[in-house]
Amino acid sequence: MRTITSILFSCFLPMAWADPPPAPKGFNWQVNPDYTDEFNGNQLDGDKWHDHHPRWRGRPPARFMKENVSVGGGNLRLTNGTLDEPIKERGQEFTLGGAAVVSKKIEAFYGYYECRLKASNISMSSTFWMSNRGHHYPGIGNISQELDILETVGGSKRNVKFASYMNSNTHVWHGGDSTHIGNKAKLPGESHEDYNIYGCWWEDANTVHFYLNNKHVGTVEVDTSLIPHPFEHPMHINMVTETYDWETPPTPEEINDTSRNTTLIDWVRSYTLVPSDGSLADWQLKRLREELREWKAANGKSSTKARLVKAKHGYAYLEKKGGKEIRIPIKLLCKEDRELLDKVMKSN
Repeated sequence: MRTITSILFSCFLPMAWADPPPAPKGFNWQVNPDYTDEFNGNQLDGDKWHDHHPRWRGRPPARFMKENVSVGGGNLRLTNGTLDEPIKERGQEFTLGGAAVVSKKIEAFYGYYECRLKASNISMSSTFWMSNRGHHYPGIGNISQELDILETVGGSKRNVKFASYMNSNTHVWHGGDSTHIGNKAKLPGESHEDYNIYGCWWEDANTVHFYLNNKHVGTVEVDTSLIPHPFEHPMHINMVTETYDWETPPTPEEINDTSRNTTLIDWVRSYTLVPSDGSLADWQLKRLREELREWKAANGKSSTKARLVKAKHGYAYLEKKGGKEIRIPIKLLCKEDRELLDKVMKSN
């Protein structure tokens, strides 16, 4: 079994790329380009990111506004401001503008995730976190996950210490409430004063390790009171600035002050652990066998959605929704799927 044990390291190799922790024996870290961006251009990469939150408008009084998202000077810029006119939606009124950038793919899974971020200096959040919409568990209902790698308020008014810590949390949501276990790490100064690197190794369905400026600062075993393996599903990445219901909102003068109203994100990077021998990790095999995915033909003209049963003797044996099994010659599949099945056969 290719089980990844909880090997903790408190130091990194001194490299500009800010490598993740040393990989466990038999594994290497591989960059995951879907959730990696240097933000060195002049516009947001629309293939990777939404410039808004697709399912959430924001928490009043601040609404997420597309125009508050920009890329420039080597940073993703999440700028806050007042709205020209209040916006009333579904019984809520918004008078301020926040910003949200969300990954388009919802496939971020076990791995290492980090960003280099400088918070704004107003009483709105600067955050880097992961979440999903949840999955149905028989007899329990829908359960969703949230992994807060960083929550900070650079110009906090009601809880001034919140600006001095990397505030991290794990949430297991059910019925509108969450059971949560968090971690705090002291920053070198306040979060708006300089950039810091905020990272998390999501090791498995129960364990996450937090890192600040390349040093391990805490491990959380997530709450298992509802289900035994709460963090067993993929999530998407969120980079958000919002108002909190426990924090006093900024004044118009504060939120419109361009010297302090913007969260700057230098880069976001992600890595996946892969076996050194070119095979797949156990969790990757498990997902292929349990979850439906799109298998594409080499000619690009057709595809089929199915879970993998096995790959053997030049054939992929797939099971479609409803239980129907089909057999497809591997050579007729696209290059990406052929390479994936080659790794599957190396894993047997």
